[in-house]
Amino acid sequence: MSLRHVLAAALLAAAASQALADGYLAVWRPGSGTQWVKAGVSADEFKTADLDYFKQGLRIVSLTVRDGKLTAVWQPGSGTQWVHWDLSEADFKAKDTAYFKQGLRIAAFALHNGRFAAVWRPGSGTQWVHWGLTGDQFKAKDGPYFKAGLRVTQIELDNGKLAAVWRPGSGTQWIHWGLDGAALEAKDATYFPQGLRLFSMSSDGGSYAAVWRPGIGTQYWVHRRCWVDFKTEDLAYFGKGLRLDLLKLQEEAQGAYHYPWKNGVTRNVAQGNNSPPPASHNGSQAFAFDFTMDSGTEVRAARAGTVEWVRQSQTTTYDPSSPTTATNQPFPGGAQDNWGNTVRIRHLGGFTSWYFHLTPNSVKVAENDKVVAGTVIALSDNTGRTTGPHLHFQVQADSLDWGQSVAISFNGCQVPKSGDNVTSQTGNP
Repeated sequence: MSLRHVLAAALLAAAASQALADGYLAVWRPGSGTQWVKAGVSADEFKTADLDYFKQGLRIVSLTVRDGKLTAVWQPGSGTQWVHWDLSEADFKAKDTAYFKQGLRIAAFALHNGRFAAVWRPGSGTQWVHWGLTGDQFKAKDGPYFKAGLRVTQIELDNGKLAAVWRPGSGTQWIHWGLDGAALEAKDATYFPQGLRLFSMSSDGGSYAAVWRPGIGTQYWVHRRCWVDFKTEDLAYFGKGLRLDLLKLQEEAQGAYHYPWKNGVTRNVAQGNNSPPPASHNGSQAFAFDFTMDSGTEVRAARAGTVEWVRQSQTTTYDPSSPTTATNQPFPGGAQDNWGNTVRIRHLGGFTSWYFHLTPNSVKVAENDKVVAGTVIALSDNTGRTTGPHLHFQVQADSLDWGQSVAISFNGCQVPKSGDNVTSQTGNP
């Protein structure tokens, strides 16, 4: 079995085992070297993994604890490391005071339902930690600390109150809280062109707090991501030289993609992931989907993006389940004619979604058009290599041509199987 297939199987297994309510808030920035992620593991599993990674020269850069389950990111590091979780306020104070005297500072910090978790690593200089703050109380703390040359290195929202760690730093700093997802995206779109990057983030229900500080280079971030989509993105970004700066567990996960048809309509999955031969969804199509659709049905964008490529003049079909005749001729292997009429849309992070077998001359968008999830892009049909009218849909990582499909989820973290009936839901992913 190839590494690609091992990864594919692992992604499907993870998707099946992950609770649907789990969501992930993540930030990727330029980096290098090894990276390991454990999500939603027990204390014993975490201890075993951390000891193993510590011996390999890895240290924790991000930590979250929710409902007794731990989520962490390990990357190259050195020196002492202490990790504690499920601490009361008094226990946290005692640990931090003791470690501060030993020359250790807080490198990762989490607070959920009044219980503290932190990672202490070698450091120097001033450090202040406060929690249970209202917005006004936070401002009263941050103003003097900023003037004293301190900046927020960790921020947390817990039950509507703010907690933060201040350490020596310089330069611009913007902090906002009480944001919903759309407002968070808008703030980042403003600060990114100014040379600021997300430095720390936290969520509490549907509310976010975030810190922006000077930085350079690429930055991708997501919120409310399902596990399968997060793993697909992390694998792709790792290959581009990006590493996780932050990973937080959230509630109310949302799949990265909509089902590509009208909201509220239910359709059958003719083929799901990894359909065994003689079905076609294996190999490069291991994570593709065939959705049953009558000819002339509206096909909609599964995610916001830019229309990158359109092919809509083909009128021919080859049905491999029927005898070869003068009017049912196979297309050459690898030829685009096998796809039929096609639309390709590019999404944030370099991912592309592909829509095959469309009605001739039915495409309603043009190359370079910007679309949102739910935009009508074409009508379905059975052009190309197909046994009947349907929509073939798949997502690829940074592909300009036919290539390896990647694991994704729809709506509330659904990864539908062959034979499932699935319904598109309102809301943009």
